Amino acid sequence: MTLVITGGPLFDGIRFYAQGSVLIENGRVSEIRHDLATAGETGLPGHIIDTRGDLIMPGLVDLHSDSLERSIEKRKGVYFDVEFAILNLDRLLASCGITSFFHAISFADNELGLRSPAEAEKCVRQIKAFQDSGQALVRHKVHIRYEVGSEQSFRVIKTLLDQELVDLISIMDHTPGQGQFKSLAEYMEFNLAEYRVSRQEVLERAKNKQENNQRSWEMIAELARTMAAYGIPMLSHDDDTPSKIDLIHAMGIRASEFPVSMAAAQRAVQCGMSVFMGSPNLIRDCSTNGNLKASDAMRQGALTGLVSDYYPESLCQAAFTAAHHLGGLEKGLGMATSGPGGFVNTPDGPGVLAPGGDADLIIVNQDHNWAHVTHAFVRGRRIFRAG
Repeated sequence: MTLVITGGPLFDGIRFYAQGSVLIENGRVSEIRHDLATAGETGLPGHIIDTRGDLIMPGLVDLHSDSLERSIEKRKGVYFDVEFAILNLDRLLASCGITSFFHAISFADNELGLRSPAEAEKCVRQIKAFQDSGQALVRHKVHIRYEVGSEQSFRVIKTLLDQELVDLISIMDHTPGQGQFKSLAEYMEFNLAEYRVSRQEVLERAKNKQENNQRSWEMIAELARTMAAYGIPMLSHDDDTPSKIDLIHAMGIRASEFPVSMAAAQRAVQCGMSVFMGSPNLIRDCSTNGNLKASDAMRQGALTGLVSDYYPESLCQAAFTAAHHLGGLEKGLGMATSGPGGFVNTPDGPGVLAPGGDADLIIVNQDHNWAHVTHAFVRGRRIFRAG
């Protein structure tokens, strides 16, 4: 049975066409046409979906989202079952047009709640179990965020790697005086607001991070060598200076996500690295912490792609907002499809529509102020339909 999706413009992940059609057989793209087609033209029995002028494009690829943490802990200290949270987030992602989703799971030894090694490991295992359960609508992947210097987490992550439960790893360094926390005062303010700890505990944590910095980076170098052996790409989080970029680049880390300065973002590009920033930043046109704006990085040619960060609903609209900043749909839509999809380079080829590739695609309506997804498909199976 052939499925024909036609009736509107087409973006295949690389090029935009004023009209196009996608023919799907057995979950794979059998043909891409740059005109309007009917099922009868294929010579095979089939079903046709007329988009009536709506855009046909690849499913969105989201490399970094903290949404599972927020789905489990809806209010501070109020927890829901992990499987229940994944199930409901899965349905939300389908409606957002995100067909490949990387759950960013944080591992940090001294943190409480979901980011402790035991709870983080539990989340990783339940994500993979859900993906294999037959319930998943979208593709669920694991992106481990490793806090520099976390000895216990380091051992847990190596076990997860050996068991092939990891798809991406990023490093994050919350040592005060650099990165996201430019001062001890900022580090103190964040920790007191986020966790139920005393000022003395925060000070002791900061002192420990600063005193063990050399050992921490030796562990990062070891982790980078391990990742290279597994062929899994690594990213670095909240990079602030060109020298930090040079350090991680020398270790084989291939991307900078959420760089906090233009100098860091530009240096990453000069080193041939990818740069990813948050779609909420782009839509609001500001960083939550007053750091680099995604729109500025984009206009300077220092941005490879967008991630939803903490708000999956924002990623589809951000692609069109990016098109406005860049002056064309090809570059803008690529920020949420082939840009991130090309970084992971997995066998399912996310972010592009090409003959022989998996039929992960969406249909998007742009008639009103905000773009929205009307249909989503994974492997040619419809997983969402609006209305």
